[in-house]
Amino acid sequence: MRYALYLRAYFFFMGTALVTVNPISETISERLIHAIRRDIVNGKLAPGSRLRVDDLSKRYGTSHIPVREALLQLAGERLVILEPHKGAILRTVTPKFVADIHDARAAIEGLLVRRATERITAQQSDVLEDLCARYEAAAATGVDDRMSAANKAFHSFIAEVADNPEASYILDQGWDLVISLRYRFGLSEDRIAEIICQHRAIVEAIRSRDPDRAIKAVQLHCDSARDDLLSRMQLHD
Repeated sequence: MRYALYLRAYFFFMGTALVTVNPISETISERLIHAIRRDIVNGKLAPGSRLRVDDLSKRYGTSHIPVREALLQLAGERLVILEPHKGAILRTVTPKFVADIHDARAAIEGLLVRRATERITAQQSDVLEDLCARYEAAAATGVDDRMSAANKAFHSFIAEVADNPEASYILDQGWDLVISLRYRFGLSEDRIAEIICQHRAIVEAIRSRDPDRAIKAVQLHCDSARDDLLSRMQLHD
């Protein structure tokens, strides 16, 4: 049972159904969106860069139509800005954007964690504990990709337990840009240890079915993430 729940958490994070996916069934534009999003996160496409249809078509080896479809989708996710007669621009990430998106995330995660404390089962609590431990294991490797994936899996599972798809959708808007900044600027020396402690505090509050404590833990987690990233950005100015 626990393994099945963990698989649900994994596929929830990956954004896929819990089925074997036939690559042929995925549309070209969907594959293109995944590729562009991956390049945004990895920093291969820099914030503020112009995204020309011709250039993207050559880069990803596809025709213009799926490129236009992908840009429309990414604009809906607020990753891309479409300007009349100018084309698409990858959203510029300013300190204000970073502060705003973290503040919005704190509010939504507070809503989700309250629901999660009310709904979580014993089996789901065990899975959440496992995901917390998986982040700690990823942190021990020092590999950014593993830490990022484990962190998102942890938060995505809380969102799944809360069972509010609309809030979960809003939560992810523009977040890939923030992740790309993490890859670029890294974490402060003490931040990883803080994340581990804060994850544990969130798990303990949810297990105890204490929504007020869980909300405070999430607020601290989001605020400290915001402050750490802003300080790292300032160092590189």
